[in-house]
Amino acid sequence: MRTVNTLSLFTGAGGLDIGFSKAGFRILACIEIDKTACKTLELNKGRYFEDSCRIINGDIRTIEPDSLEFDKIDFIIGGPPCQSFSAAGRRAGGTLGTVDSRGSLFSHYCDFIRYFQPHGFLFENVRGILYSNKQQDWDLILSAFSGLGYRVSYRVLDCADYGVPQHRERLILIGSKGKEVLFPWPTHGPDSPLGRYVSPSEAVKDLQPPNEPEHYYNGKYGKLLAEIPPGMNYRYFTKEMGCPQPIFAWRSRFSHFLCKADPDKPVQTIVARQSKFCGPFHWKNRRFTIDELKRLQTFPDDYVVVDSYSKALSQIGNSVPPKFAEQLALAVIQQIFDIDKGMRLLPRDQTLSFDKQKGKKARRTRKLVSMTASNPRPLTFFEVTENKRGEVVDMKRRIEGTQINFWEYLSANKRVESDGRKQHKQSSLLRIVQNRSEGKCEIAVSKWIEGDFLSTPIIRYQLTFHQPIGNGLSEIVSTLASNDDSDVTPLWDAIESCVCSNSNYLSLMDIFGHFTEPHPIFDLKCELYRWNMNTFLLNFAEHFSDFSRIARVFPESFLKEIWGKSAEIADFNFIETVKRLRSLRFDVRVFETNRTIARGMFKVCYPFTLQYGKPIGITWRESEGGNNVPEREQLV
Repeated sequence: MRTVNTLSLFTGAGGLDIGFSKAGFRILACIEIDKTACKTLELNKGRYFEDSCRIINGDIRTIEPDSLEFDKIDFIIGGPPCQSFSAAGRRAGGTLGTVDSRGSLFSHYCDFIRYFQPHGFLFENVRGILYSNKQQDWDLILSAFSGLGYRVSYRVLDCADYGVPQHRERLILIGSKGKEVLFPWPTHGPDSPLGRYVSPSEAVKDLQPPNEPEHYYNGKYGKLLAEIPPGMNYRYFTKEMGCPQPIFAWRSRFSHFLCKADPDKPVQTIVARQSKFCGPFHWKNRRFTIDELKRLQTFPDDYVVVDSYSKALSQIGNSVPPKFAEQLALAVIQQIFDIDKGMRLLPRDQTLSFDKQKGKKARRTRKLVSMTASNPRPLTFFEVTENKRGEVVDMKRRIEGTQINFWEYLSANKRVESDGRKQHKQSSLLRIVQNRSEGKCEIAVSKWIEGDFLSTPIIRYQLTFHQPIGNGLSEIVSTLASNDDSDVTPLWDAIESCVCSNSNYLSLMDIFGHFTEPHPIFDLKCELYRWNMNTFLLNFAEHFSDFSRIARVFPESFLKEIWGKSAEIADFNFIETVKRLRSLRFDVRVFETNRTIARGMFKVCYPFTLQYGKPIGITWRESEGGNNVPEREQLV
C-alpha cells in the first residue's frame, strides 16, 4: 500500500491527525505553538501517531519550511485558529478576520504548500470564515490557495452527519493538483443510509450512573438551569417563550448561555472556552466531564489529554472530531491517491438536510413563540434576596411605597495628595430614594455636599417599557442631583437595581440585548438640566441615549464636537477621553480594543454603564504608529 507522507500544521490536540492516521496517512511531523497541546501529542505517540512523528513546538510564522529537511511531503493538513472568524468573535464586537494575526496565519500555510508542492492539502475552519468582513476575507483566502496552482473545492459540513454526537458545522477546503475533489456522503443523519444521528446519551451511556440524580448548579443564574428543558437555553425565560416573569430579553445572550443538552439529539457545538453559565450543560444540570467531552468529540477513550479541566476543554473544543476527520481522509485518499476505500461521494450540487433545516428551524421557533405567547407558563418567580451591593431586598413584594438607601460610592476620579505621590479613589456619599407607585417608579440620586444632599437635578432618564415587566412596572423616571458628572454611573446602577428589584431581570443587558443584535424592550429618553452644569460627560450621555447611535462607528471628530459643547477647560485628547469613559464603565471601543475599528474612530456599545463592580471585559492593547491594519495584499 502506498505511503502518504503528511505534514500537520496547527495540530492542536491532534483530532484531525487521528482521523487521517486511521485512514492510512503517515504523519511525519506536527507543528503546534501551544506547549500543553504538544505534551498531549507526545503522550499519544506510538498509539495514534508513529513513534517517529516529530512534534515541533513552535510558531509557524518563524519556522522556515526548508528547516524541516523533508525530501517529500505528499499532503498537508491543518486548520488555523478560527477565533478571528467565529460567531463569538462577531459577538465580541466585530470579526477581525485576516486583520487579526491569527486570521492571517493561512498565508504561512500557503508558504508550506508553495515550498513542498504536495499532491494536495486540506484546510479546515469555522463556517463564519465565508462571511467575515463582507466575504472579502474568504475571497482573499480562496484566491491565495488557487494561486498556488491547485484546484480547490470547499463545502460546509455538519460533523453530526458523520457519526459525531454534536452539531458542529465546519468549512472544509481541499486542494488538488488533479481533478476536483468531492466530499464524503453522510454516514449518519437524515441523508444517510442509517437515517439517524448518534445521540449524546448513547455516546456517554456507560460513563455515568444509570440513576444519576439531578444536580444543583450554583451562581447568579445557576438555579435557572434546573428549570430549563433539555434542548433549550436562556430563551426559555423570555416573554416570547411564554415566561410570565421574563428574566432575559429575546436574543440578549449567546445561544450557549444556559444551554442544556437534549440526551436524544446531537449537542450544540462544544466550544474551547466556557464562562460559568456557558454550555452545553449535561441534561442532569452539570458540566460534562472530560471523558464525556472526549466521547462527544469522538476522541478515543484512552487518548490522553493533559492538564486542568479548562486546558483540556480548550484542546478538545478546538479540535476536529476524529470520526469526521477520518471520513474526510478516506475521501481524499480515494480521489487524490487512487486508493479505493469504497467511499460514496457527494455530487457538487447536492444539498444536505442540515442546510435545508436553517429556514425550517427559524419557522419552528416562530411557531413555538406564537403558541407559548397565547398559552403562557405558570408563574415561577426567581427569588433573589440580596442585590449586588449586599443590600437585602424582597424582589417579589416591592410594589408600592418608598425606599431610601445610602451608598458610599467610590468615584473613578483619582485624587492626588499634595506630595504628588499618593493616589486614592475619592469617596462620595449618595442618597438613593426610590418611590414606586402603581406602574411607575421614581428614583432620585443626590450627593452629600457641605452638610446636606443636593436637590437640583442635572440629568433625567426615562425608561418606558413596551409592556409592563415583573410586578407591573411600566416606567422608570430617574434624576441625578450632583456636582460631579461622573455620578451618572451610580445613577445607572440605581436604575438597574430598580429593574432587578421589580422584575426577574438581573441586569440592564437582559432588557437591552447584546449590542451586536440589540432587542431593547424599552424606550429611553434623556434630558439635561443645563442651569447647574454643562459637562462633556453629560452631553455624551445625552447623545448616546439615542439607540440609533449605539454600536455605530463614529470618527474622533464626533466625540470632539460633544466635548466642544461642554464647559471643559482641558484640551481634548481622544484616547484619554475614551479611557475616562471606560473607567466609568461606559463600553466604548476603539482600535486599541478592536482591530476592526480604524484608528481615530470609536463605537459606544450601550446607552448605559455596565454593572456595578464589573469592568469592561475587552482588553486595551496599546499600539504605536503605523497603519491601522495591514493591507490585504500584504497578507499573502
